[in-house]
Amino acid sequence: MKSPAGASVYRLLFRNQWKTSSRTLLSQQSVFMWVVLGVIGFYAGFTLFVLGYFFSAFSERFMAGEEPLHVVNRYLLAMFISLFFMRFLFQKTPRMKITPYLHLPIARNRLILFFQASSLASLHNLYPLIFFLPFWLRFVLPAGTAGGQVYWLVSILGILFGSHFLNLVLRGVLKRYQGIFYALIILFIFVVVLDETAELGVIQGSSAFLFGHMLEGGFTSFALVMTAVACLAVSSTIVLHQSLRTPVWVGSERRRRSIRITVPERFGTTGRLILLELLLLWRNRRPRHYLLVSVLFSTMYLILMLAAKNSLDGRALDALIGLFASGGFVLNYGQLMFSWDSTHFDCMLARNFPARSLIRAKLILLQLSCGLFFLLSLPLFIWLKPGLLSLHVAFLMYNAGITSILVMELATRNHQAVDIEKSGSFFNYEGFSARHWLWFIPTALPPTLFMVAMGDERQTALLVLAGIGLLSLFFSEGWARFFEKGLLVRKYKMAHGFRMNAR
Repeated sequence: MKSPAGASVYRLLFRNQWKTSSRTLLSQQSVFMWVVLGVIGFYAGFTLFVLGYFFSAFSERFMAGEEPLHVVNRYLLAMFISLFFMRFLFQKTPRMKITPYLHLPIARNRLILFFQASSLASLHNLYPLIFFLPFWLRFVLPAGTAGGQVYWLVSILGILFGSHFLNLVLRGVLKRYQGIFYALIILFIFVVVLDETAELGVIQGSSAFLFGHMLEGGFTSFALVMTAVACLAVSSTIVLHQSLRTPVWVGSERRRRSIRITVPERFGTTGRLILLELLLLWRNRRPRHYLLVSVLFSTMYLILMLAAKNSLDGRALDALIGLFASGGFVLNYGQLMFSWDSTHFDCMLARNFPARSLIRAKLILLQLSCGLFFLLSLPLFIWLKPGLLSLHVAFLMYNAGITSILVMELATRNHQAVDIEKSGSFFNYEGFSARHWLWFIPTALPPTLFMVAMGDERQTALLVLAGIGLLSLFFSEGWARFFEKGLLVRKYKMAHGFRMNAR
């Protein structure tokens, strides 16, 4: 079969991807969810535009005496680092989009070129530009030289695209060399924490010098940035080529020795179901990776939040620290609590044990995880922020009593199947819908707003949150009965959804 010409290939791929994306988006969400997402997206974009165009009003309030351009230049590198973490968590690589076209008579280089370029048109690149373009028009154009103005804007675009390519490179490293990946992450976080705690200011100083030099027309800084972007683009292309040649690793060739674990009779059916949940968590790659993500949130990400000296002193962000510290596992793994059982959910419905035992086992696992992650992150509070120990204890009670309940309510409404054996991607969000992302709002917003509303009465607020959590823990059996009724009402719909989504 003759290979089509270059221009016609790209037109065909563009048309096909447009149809695929539009049909997928329209089929996944209801009209109500589209309205909600549209309002949130417009609000976020409008906020970024206003922040960029009227940045001087914000900088004068929080950093009086400093020019807006100097403030932004000093924090640009830190901003891009934070945005990259969000990109790494949520942005997918173009590999899965390329795979269905490999049997066609289209050169692999053209496929990679097209999907590398088309993947740049993502929200991770669009939303930062909604801030940077009005900021550039308002503050950079009047300040820099003619060449410096162009260097600054092109460098912003280059770093955004470079972070996209870096995401592909790191995911390739993760897939083949997990140990090296974790070592790089730990080393990077150690350097950032050292820079913050020792007040070295290396990141801020480097950022201010680099972008300040560009504004003065310095070609050396501009060339340095663009060379790094070009190297990342070439490296990501090589990694993408290798991933298409190498089959995805979906399991271990070594047969693991099965170890028989028995549960004492006094723990009954609930104890055996907890053991099955723990075995499912540890023996399957996708759930095990969610455990690692939870550990990452409750340790490494927590270090970054605790180590910052100026920006994280607010009561609202203190509440987020408390939620992540002991509730990381609940917020990550708990949302898909029944989707993990999607492949054998019909079998569970046919077994002769009450639904309340299943609910009770999953709820106890989430509540116990709060205690384990509390102990895991406790040394970090003692080391970095001993003044937040009371907050850590209060949110242990709140997460065990309230957060686990809210997440469990979401989990009993899951009907998206999850393939726990073949899903090898580290941040694979199969089984998630817009409901799962929006559910974080009613989970995190109430304690955050309460902490802010209480103002200086911080200890009183923590006592109230801890008391609410303890009261909810006392009524855990009542919550189990409540979720049992919901599960019995929705179990056939859930089973149908798991079967249909697994096809």
